[in-house]
Amino acid sequence: MLNPTLMAHISSMRHVLFALAPLALLFGCGERAPSKPNVILITLDTTRADYVSCYGVHSGVTPNLDALAGEGTRFDMAISTAGVTPVSHASILTGMNNHTHQLRVLSAASGFTLPDDVPTLATTLAKNGYHTVAVHSAFPVSRHFGFKRGFEVFEDLNTEMHHIKTDKGQVKSLWDVQNFQRRSDATSDLVEQSLKGEEPYFLWIHYWDPHDWDKLPPEELLQPKEKYYDAEGNPIRPGIELYKTELRYQDEQIGRMFAGLKARGLLENTIVVVTADHGQGLMEHGWAAHRLLYQEQVHVPLIVKLPTGPQTAAVKDLVRTIDVVPTVLDYCGIAPEKPLDGRSLRKLIEGGADEKRLAFGDQINGYDTNAGMAYREDRRFDQFLYMVIDWPHKLIYRPLHPERSELYDIAADPDEARNLYESEPALATRLRRELAKTSPWVPGPYQSADGAEQDEASKRALAELGYTSGQTVDPSWSWTCPEHMDEILEGPKSRCGKCQSPPLMIKR
Repeated sequence: MLNPTLMAHISSMRHVLFALAPLALLFGCGERAPSKPNVILITLDTTRADYVSCYGVHSGVTPNLDALAGEGTRFDMAISTAGVTPVSHASILTGMNNHTHQLRVLSAASGFTLPDDVPTLATTLAKNGYHTVAVHSAFPVSRHFGFKRGFEVFEDLNTEMHHIKTDKGQVKSLWDVQNFQRRSDATSDLVEQSLKGEEPYFLWIHYWDPHDWDKLPPEELLQPKEKYYDAEGNPIRPGIELYKTELRYQDEQIGRMFAGLKARGLLENTIVVVTADHGQGLMEHGWAAHRLLYQEQVHVPLIVKLPTGPQTAAVKDLVRTIDVVPTVLDYCGIAPEKPLDGRSLRKLIEGGADEKRLAFGDQINGYDTNAGMAYREDRRFDQFLYMVIDWPHKLIYRPLHPERSELYDIAADPDEARNLYESEPALATRLRRELAKTSPWVPGPYQSADGAEQDEASKRALAELGYTSGQTVDPSWSWTCPEHMDEILEGPKSRCGKCQSPPLMIKR
């Protein structure tokens, strides 16, 4: 029989072993501590928030996205930085506004490529041990625009822009839409083939279906035909029914993709973020496309689902797509490589309060050779657009036609039907000053980055405005004070002698 002292010692050791057992399961027998979370970023091209059903307007269109939102956090007022694909995607991937990351146009002699020294979510995660995979559905997010950096696997559709001259001698740039896009079923199939299962991974998937009418859903989904086609057999435009059906089919393929990843055990310990680059006009404000800055173009869905931890169901606060990168890095425990314009959404996701955000955006249609709208007489006021939203107020500033700028209370007037620019001068001035503080101006057409050397005066002006080589100052642009709109200032960095305000760009 064991003596009482030895029995007490054995009993004590048993308690220690029981206490250490969970840690042994976690770290012992060759096991490692839990890894950093996987990250899936899905960007939906041309997808309006109000057509994603969980936003409460159109029911039954997106059941799989609705289910994801039911498990995560839905942001009810997320704002994009542009209504054109590569520009807005650059903001999503960098956490920076357009004037910071400097990808401003889809096509020009320069200004369409993300600079090599601008970090992206992919480059940062890759440096921190992530396997990085991208699967894309159309040319405007290809390596042509500088998006390949940081990815081990980059399944894109790369081509070149084709330049033609219009009857008026203007250069117009186009790309082969039919042959350089994928339907969502092909994209989801490619995700299955491209993601090998190494963890932690970062997977960026881009879907394109509702962008245009070149690749349609299966014909059996487009019945009865009179809902989708006119008498000549062409898709009806603006095609609200077709837009909804393309979103519905895309959602089905997203659900299939998620089911495949789940079956492979690749959805555990995974952050999922779904957003859109921009929306689509469906004849609101007389326009059936994007490249504008009305809410139908810039109010986008944003859904974040965490693998564990507290999450609030919905957030009403104004947020931006530039907040995606800092949020992901925050939850991954990784510091950004450079200062970001965006801010982590963690406080809001976990049910807390956060400081108010301002949202900025712009459209440089007048210097984008792909923006055919810039040549149209009925859209001449939309050649240059700059936006600031300080909820609930929104300013769309038109430097080419400042008298046609627009100011809305988008809480009281979500359709942006009542322009307050003239009737609320103090509010208009305050928002003009907020816009001027960021100095987002593009003062001249983009020139070839390897072209003729610029004169010294142009170089100095561009340096003061924060631009690099490849841009030429147009002497017909002037600068004016947001407070005193009739006061023309002498230099791009002049400040008004009356109020020391930073300048607005104006053309007179």
